[in-house]
Amino acid sequence: MNRPAALAFALLLALPLAAQGPTWKLPPRGAVEYARTFVAQSATANSRAALDKVKAEAKLPDGFLPRLQPAAWLCQGELDAEQRAVGDPPRDLRDVLRAVAFDLRLEKLVKRRYARVVPFGDLVLSGKLPPPAAAGAQTFVLDLTSEDPLVVPGEPKADVAKFIRPLCKYAATGKVEVTRVFDATAGVVRSFEAKLTLVFEEKKDTWRRLELTDAWRLVTVHDNQDAAFRARVVKGIQDGAAWIKKDLDGLTKRHYRDQDDHARSYGAGRIALALLTLLHAEVPKTDPVVVAAFDELRRREFVDTYSLGVALMALAESYTPPGEADLLRSGVLQAPVPRVLSAADKQLAGEWLQQLQQNIDTRGDKGYRMRFNYVPGPRFDVSVNQYGVLGLFAAELCQLEVPISVWRAVANGLLDLQHDHAGRELELVLTSYRELAGSLVTDAGKRTRGAPTKVPTRGFSYQITDRPAYGSMTAAGVGSLVIARRGLVRAGLAKADLMPQVEGAINSGFAWLGAEFSVRSNPGYVDRADDNWYYYLYGLERTCELAGVALLHGRDWYYEGALQLLDQQQRNGGFRTEHERGLVLDATCFAVLFLKKAALPAATGD
Repeated sequence: MNRPAALAFALLLALPLAAQGPTWKLPPRGAVEYARTFVAQSATANSRAALDKVKAEAKLPDGFLPRLQPAAWLCQGELDAEQRAVGDPPRDLRDVLRAVAFDLRLEKLVKRRYARVVPFGDLVLSGKLPPPAAAGAQTFVLDLTSEDPLVVPGEPKADVAKFIRPLCKYAATGKVEVTRVFDATAGVVRSFEAKLTLVFEEKKDTWRRLELTDAWRLVTVHDNQDAAFRARVVKGIQDGAAWIKKDLDGLTKRHYRDQDDHARSYGAGRIALALLTLLHAEVPKTDPVVVAAFDELRRREFVDTYSLGVALMALAESYTPPGEADLLRSGVLQAPVPRVLSAADKQLAGEWLQQLQQNIDTRGDKGYRMRFNYVPGPRFDVSVNQYGVLGLFAAELCQLEVPISVWRAVANGLLDLQHDHAGRELELVLTSYRELAGSLVTDAGKRTRGAPTKVPTRGFSYQITDRPAYGSMTAAGVGSLVIARRGLVRAGLAKADLMPQVEGAINSGFAWLGAEFSVRSNPGYVDRADDNWYYYLYGLERTCELAGVALLHGRDWYYEGALQLLDQQQRNGGFRTEHERGLVLDATCFAVLFLKKAALPAATGD
């Protein structure tokens, strides 16, 4: 190539690439709000031919859609790198409709695969699209077929056969019909109407047709954490606290009673959870309802780790100085302030701590590996273990001694439970609050903790490592590791032989949370997607706050999560439960704790 040609070629390469088609134009980490009308109906018949003649008028049975409907928002962080489609995988049939309607890449011949939409498997959509009209309107129909779930690269085939395929119960066919209007100038879909029809043989001689109709209409586009959002959060916290206070008043509700078998004192734990939430929501500790509940809590006989851990957290919070969390996030404070308890409360906290440290898995050497159980016995789980670790953290805040050997044993116990997820790596980026505050020029110029490095994604499951990891347990495991790291550092073991493993495990856990990030469900193992959503979000908040993470791999976890949570709040201030028999108290407490950013950074620094 001669010199002029080479120069021209180099100049061509230096030019910015032209857009490959229409794109969304949302503010950095902002969101677009929609008004939504959703209808789901069903019909059944004893044959495929007869089903065509039956009108869909019945409600959908349980198992086809989660009870909680995700909020009608699209966040900029959800979009793919080209800002042309939703990058997060759909978690249910409603999300499939949203993904199709918001996909600006669709043109001419189309084939899209949405993985592991249970109980159907992978949903494959195909068809031909007409070009949009001049005003951006477009109507199209895509054929839909369910297929056997594909194996993710690096994922053992045996895992798919054992854990995923049994969840994909029905072979279905159908179609998706969409009419949408895209405003190319504004870079936003102004409206869409979508209908999904799905037909399958539910059991022998029973055929079912599902019909989902979803219509979204643009309300407005929001900047990240704008004034309207902040006002909604304040009201959400206040209304939620008012509901909790009313529920707690008089302690007459059944869920505040301890179980008769004395194996688990969940009633006391729920009193403590309500108190912890009210204190974080800035209800004064002198409030008569709070005073009466604390008096009752001090009288209760504690048994299980959950109740002991939350009681220690609530007691520590009652002695928290005002504004401490903001001072920690800004770096003015380097560590939480030690609590100065009354003599009586310190003695009580010491008794709780002593009992808590007995509630461990009795198998093996507790001096080397410690995992918490509800009561002393040969079992553990990652969920209750985190409450034990949180109790240790609260006890240290209350100036009670937790031996160095305990922190080492807690860390060792967690390291053994973290496991690979499909052999993936992620170029992890964690952004602290101070780094975010110093990146006000452009979103692309935000400061991060060094250059991205490839980190293996490793998560946690409930107990054993041969089951797929999922969000609530991974958040529990990583948060516990962050607290254990703090304990080791405070004990002078910042350079101990264990620390590189702990640091690596924390980063790998955050890499898993970043790779699987979603606030529309409990991410990871699809069998857990519809369970413990509030618990997962509270765990995500706690883990990110403990580690001082403002952005998780570029995602504003707080903004995106709060938008989903606020949409589940009822007029009375309580939050809808994931399941009909779920406890509104638990859902409301977890939601308010998330909205309030209740967890304290374990320590500051980059």
